[in-house]
Amino acid sequence: MTADPPPPAVQAKAFRFLAVTLLAGGLIVGIGLPAIFYVMKIEVAMTASGFDWAWLVPIAIMIVDFGLAAHFWRRAEAIESSTPPA
Repeated sequence: MTADPPPPAVQAKAFRFLAVTLLAGGLIVGIGLPAIFYVMKIEVAMTASGFDWAWLVPIAIMIVDFGLAAHFWRRAEAIESSTPPA
């Protein structure tokens, strides 16, 4: 036996909260981690040109987080537009 799904307004609010959380997490990881690397002078895999390859991982995580946040935000808008006002 499964529980009834939550009302659409609750689902939309949860999707928006998830999107904002993903945006915050993406900014913290994508900007904060490279900033900490720079301030603390942590070098992981430097190239000859002086670029650290370890910066690509947090930036990639930030891009994925932003993409997921956009997806969940659009999903919340679709739920809100498909439900009639109470």
